Amino acid sequence: MTSLLQRKALAALGLLAALLVPAFNAHADLATDLNALNAQAGTLKTQLAGIQLSADGVCTPLVAANRAARDLADSVTQLDESLAAPLQVDAAVLDAFDNFSVTTGGLANEALRLSTDLQLLSDTASALTLKDGITAMLQLSTDIGTMADRIGEMADKILLMSDDIGTMADRIIATQELQNQNVALTTQTILQTQTNALALVQVVEDSSYNFTLESLTAEGYALSYRMHNVSLSPWSMDDQLAYVAADVRNYLDSVKTASATIDTDALTNTMFSTAMTLGNLGNLTLMLKSLGDAVDGYTVAIQGMQAWTSDPTLYDGLKSMLTLSADIGVMSNRILEMADQILVMSDNIGLQADQILNTQQAMNGDIAVVQGSILDAQQMSIDLIADRDL
Repeated sequence: MTSLLQRKALAALGLLAALLVPAFNAHADLATDLNALNAQAGTLKTQLAGIQLSADGVCTPLVAANRAARDLADSVTQLDESLAAPLQVDAAVLDAFDNFSVTTGGLANEALRLSTDLQLLSDTASALTLKDGITAMLQLSTDIGTMADRIGEMADKILLMSDDIGTMADRIIATQELQNQNVALTTQTILQTQTNALALVQVVEDSSYNFTLESLTAEGYALSYRMHNVSLSPWSMDDQLAYVAADVRNYLDSVKTASATIDTDALTNTMFSTAMTLGNLGNLTLMLKSLGDAVDGYTVAIQGMQAWTSDPTLYDGLKSMLTLSADIGVMSNRILEMADQILVMSDNIGLQADQILNTQQAMNGDIAVVQGSILDAQQMSIDLIADRDL
């Protein structure tokens, strides 16, 4: 009898261990995966640092670096897409996340250095060599920009999926602020890299995605109108914000579809860029800024009425705020990526070089404002969740 009881007790302990180990591993694996990505990024940074461009040696080292950058971008995207709730977030995960973000900024700095070196070869390298170098530099900068975007998205997902926002509130906010700063710095560096590459180009002409871009802009302004016409109430903000979050998610799906189409086309096609296409890209980010203005309004309204709102209603409303703000962040990333892909595909950058640079500078400025609105909304939501112990 004693032996039977012992076997039952051991079986129960084994079952308990089986239930606990996956939860621990899921938690530990995130830090492990982030550290692995950081190591991969560090290797790429060393590879880029070792490249010395010459009139006879531009294409080979940059193409090899492009492959490594694309592999890393794919790995980052794979981890981003694999994140699922619930997540247990601790200092180890956030440390790994911060380290990876800083390393990505270092990659952008190396790309900028290489673009400067390429400029110095403009008088000695052949036109064909320069063309290949420009194409490789634009692709490298696009991949590094994609990594920075995905890191920002992962930060939002970790925030949304965390089981312990209250406990880790201060550290999560610090991490979110660091990601926001790093993404902004990386974007600025990538823009300068592209500016350096574009300065070497001397020919250009037309494009083809105007209908898609115009449709997205019109659909986005309709969404903005609906968002601005929501008057939040302390008794129904949970349902109101849940509706807005669903509306934003539907629009995000449209942006993702357009982005995927351009990504697919970029694999096999080249194109021309007209002033109309560049204007449509600029209009798209202006529309996005109006979505950020709506989020600012929600932030002010929630702060003003939170004292009269019940805990369940406030909590559900704040979760919807975190969701819709994260989706707008993803949206802004996809719009920037569409602009980058159109730039990479362009056969005729030269004639439109000034307009392209002006468009990219305006887009980055508008996106920075949107990211600021998103960060304010997220910080307000986290603070209220922690303060009210929701």
